[in-house]
Order: sequence, then structure tokens, then C-alpha cells
Amino acid sequence: MNKKIILIIEDRTLRKKIGKKLASLDYEIYYFDDVKEALDIIYEEIPDLVIFDAISDENIEKSIINQIKSEPLFISMLIIPIVSDDFTYEKWDELLIDDYIRVENLDKELKMRIELSLKRVERMIATNPLTKLPGNLIIQREIQKRLIKEEIFSLAYADLDNFKPFNDKYGFSRGDEVIKVLSRIILNITKSIQPKGNFVGHIGGDDFVYIMSPELIEDATKKIIDTFQNLIINFYDLEDIRRGYIESIDRREEKQKFPIMTVSVGITSNKYRRFKHFSEMAEVASKMKSIAKHQKDKRYAIDRRKEI
Repeated sequence: MNKKIILIIEDRTLRKKIGKKLASLDYEIYYFDDVKEALDIIYEEIPDLVIFDAISDENIEKSIINQIKSEPLFISMLIIPIVSDDFTYEKWDELLIDDYIRVENLDKELKMRIELSLKRVERMIATNPLTKLPGNLIIQREIQKRLIKEEIFSLAYADLDNFKPFNDKYGFSRGDEVIKVLSRIILNITKSIQPKGNFVGHIGGDDFVYIMSPELIEDATKKIIDTFQNLIINFYDLEDIRRGYIESIDRREEKQKFPIMTVSVGITSNKYRRFKHFSEMAEVASKMKSIAKHQKDKRYAIDRRKEI
């Protein structure tokens, strides 16, 4: 999977120089004149690295960069400015950057700095390579951090029903596309309903978690389930859609009929009971997800039991 790099550089001479240095590397490179122009692709593609010109653009929108970098979705995305030779970090102490490159050192250090930064973040941050969402390590830390701070929140655990038979019939490539679509649905809906304070993580496979306010999570969950149901038919062959099922082999190596995929979600919250450890909360959310899978009227279940 090629690394994606975004260059936000208005100066054409500097842009050409950097483009030449990176031409020999196997990266996907996108060029933009300013941060605002690049926002759409940053949110859609989630690049591995953003390099911006901090020499020509002294009024670069630091608030936008900090907003992007502070979101859990971009925890593994590197931001590196190209700075003047007399650069001092004190000037940028409020900007969330991962490294910097002096313009005088571009020829010698650009490729080395980029490759070292990318390797460093791969070692330090456990993200899912398919969706680029935070993985297990970050998920655990996020839940535990909120519990320690005694923040009131809800945790949802979502996965796909009948995903394995789909994968077996259509192949991993189409299965990966379904997982990516589900990740975007969860991200977009949770963010639109709760722009601040939400969190989305990818445990692995077709398992996801998301954190929201207890007052907002049920509405978001309904929309996630409905949106997925409307989109998933695009991944099935027309014949299977008409039948309403696919034929595949189950775990006992027997041929079975499997319905069109759906999403099941289990939800719990520390609003109703105390949790000391992230594993306790995750276990309850997982149990609620199992309940949701056996319900006929709706595909989610919320634990509202209070402590005695």
C-alpha cells in the first residue's frame, strides 16, 4: 500500500525542488497551495504525511492544523513544516508538528527525514493499515483515559453480520472495501452528530468501536445501521440481491444460505454504572452486541442497567 503525502506549497520553485527529490520514492503525492484547499483530501484519504511551506506562508492557519492533528483519526498522520534557516522552535511552540526541515538542508535531509518519520510513527502508533483508524492499543488508552478522568461517555461495539460468507464468496478485496465503507460511515455520522469529543477505533477485521455522549449515541447508531443497509447492496451481485441471500460454506463445511449483511451494535455507558478498567466496559459492550444480533426488531442493544 503506497504512502500518501500531501505537499501544501505555494512557491512553485520550492514545490518543483521537493517534487524532484521525492520522484524516486514510491509515494502518492498531492500538491496544494494552502491548507484549506487540502482539507477535503486530508479527511477523505487520510494521508501518511503533510509537508507545508512555513517560509512563504507566515500566516498559515495554525488553528486548522492543530484541529486536524488533535483528532484521534489523524493520530498517525505526520505534519512537517519546511522552515527558514533562522527558524527557532519557540515561534511554533503551540503548533502540533512532528518534525521540521530547514530549507538549507532539503537536498541532504528531505528523504531521510520523511522515511525516518514514517518508520517512527509505524513503531509508535498502532493503527489499522486498512482504515488508518486507531487500533487496539490506542482504543484501550482512550477508554482508560476517559474513565480515569471520570468523563461520562458511551461506548459502542459494532461488527458485521454474515461478513465471513461474503468474504468467502466474493473475495478479500471486496470484503476490504466493505470494511472501509463501514469505517467511513461510522466516522462521518459520529462526527456530524458530535463534532467534538467523539472517538472511532478499528479493533480489526469487521470490528469497530466508537465513543460518544450518552445522549447522542443512539441516534448516531440508528443512522449508521440504516446508512449501511442502504449502501451494502452495491457490493452484492444483482442475482444475490434479488434472492436476498448468498450461498456459501459455513464453519462446519456445509452449504448454507446467508442473508445480506447488516451491522449489529452493542452499547454501554458509565452513566449508569461505574467501570474501573477499559476491559470491563468493553466486555459489557460486547455482550450487548451479542444480544443485538439475536433481536428481530432492531440491530442494536443498549445496556441501561444501573448499579444496585
